Amino acid sequence: MGRRLGGRPRRRRRRYQRRRRLHHIWGNLLVGHPPPPQARYALRMRPFFATCIAAFGLLAVPSGADGGPRTRSAPHALGSDFADLAAQVGPTTVHIESRHESVLSTGLNQLSRDFAFTLPRQARAEASEGPVSTGSGVLIDASGLVLTNHHVVGSAQTVMVTLHDKRRFQAEVVGSDPRTDVSVLQLQGRVDDGPFPTAQLGDSDAIRVGEWVMAVGHPFDFQFSVTVGILSARGRRNLSRDEIQDYLQTDAAVNPGSSGGPLFNMHGELVGINTAIFNPSQTAQNAGIAFAIPSNMALRIARDLQATGRVGRAVLGVEATTRSPTADNPRPGAEITRIVPDGPAENAGLRRGDVVVSVDQEPIGSRDDLRSVVLARGPSAALNLGVERGTRTLHLQVQTDAARDSALPGFRMPPDGSEWAGMVLTPPTPESMATLGVTPPEDKRFRGLLVLAVAPASAASVAGLAKGDILLRIAGTPVEDSAQLTQILEGRRTAMIQFWRDDRIFNAVVGGLERRDP
Repeated sequence: MGRRLGGRPRRRRRRYQRRRRLHHIWGNLLVGHPPPPQARYALRMRPFFATCIAAFGLLAVPSGADGGPRTRSAPHALGSDFADLAAQVGPTTVHIESRHESVLSTGLNQLSRDFAFTLPRQARAEASEGPVSTGSGVLIDASGLVLTNHHVVGSAQTVMVTLHDKRRFQAEVVGSDPRTDVSVLQLQGRVDDGPFPTAQLGDSDAIRVGEWVMAVGHPFDFQFSVTVGILSARGRRNLSRDEIQDYLQTDAAVNPGSSGGPLFNMHGELVGINTAIFNPSQTAQNAGIAFAIPSNMALRIARDLQATGRVGRAVLGVEATTRSPTADNPRPGAEITRIVPDGPAENAGLRRGDVVVSVDQEPIGSRDDLRSVVLARGPSAALNLGVERGTRTLHLQVQTDAARDSALPGFRMPPDGSEWAGMVLTPPTPESMATLGVTPPEDKRFRGLLVLAVAPASAASVAGLAKGDILLRIAGTPVEDSAQLTQILEGRRTAMIQFWRDDRIFNAVVGGLERRDP
């Protein structure tokens, strides 16, 4: 009897001790420690329960000497993904050094000054020392074809490219497009180590806002630097007046020296070419807002440059202004203010006062939208315009013409423009004069040709002409259009001109002319 009464407490104590050991085993397994030797007895006593514990515990055992699987926390897994991505795409990125004969102002540099945007390129040395700029690029072909920015190499006399493995090559500029800020380089010299590593080309139209992206470049000449962020927005356009824009926006850090560098998605696919940063303080430092040229646009430009050395574009033959939404007209669009006679728009039935609200089903919310969408098309493109005319909505089919490029870097030749003595000229309109900040003359009969741009060191620049002047007479003959300009200048090497500026009329002699056909 005594043994029965005394046996129960002993059995209870043994059961309690076994439970304690099982709890100890459970805890050790969950944190990754191997079970203690005394666990054998407990595991034999509770085979089913112990098997369940062991099976669950193995899922949590980190890899080590036993080589078991590891479950990683989300931050650790993401960091490992970034490291793998950097190792994959790093060899496709290049460092570019460009030596320039002179420093010329371009449309994108004007963008930097006027709109608080900075082109992320390295500061250059003094011109007397042969200025050198640095930037970035990405290999897109195993033969050594490099994609970069125009403002990195556009005016360079010599270009040197350093690969990720420290090999250096001289490069030739195959072609450069100031309007999209895209340039293509070809590496020169014999390569004994096989084909160059190339970036996997992605679809920039498919990337979504909020996706992770990685920028690779050489900020402040710290070579082959990697930063990450997300895609913040798409279709950023209103950054300047003259450039073709459809930028991707990212918060990945991009700084001077990163221009022309690649922007990758998490699959290691090229989705953009880094080109500009928002710089409200003008300190040339990243403020968390950077812009990249979509890869689809950049690659299309690159193909044209590689094939012909120039880019074919469409022109609609209109001038337009932005129609803001109102209570009566809640839908924004591009209102047509002028139509070029016998141009594509007029031939398609477009009228002054029409409001273009879509192109090929893509919404148009402003004048800049219309310009960017049309110019992004190839020459002789067929467009379906959604047009509001009064209370009606029309759909017009337009066959565009091929746009003409100006010889001035970064400048867009208007449909009815002409070029002479380093100037781009066009008949003045209230819209074009307002764009240049020119107050129209009080005399409504005032005629002439408006100077839209003047090339540095050109004959017109030497004679003192500037953007915004209105050319009135050449050799005493009134001039109002390109046809008259061609007729008056026939065979002339010098010309006395009369032009209007700030309600005053000036005379000047333009000499040393080698006129281009307008």
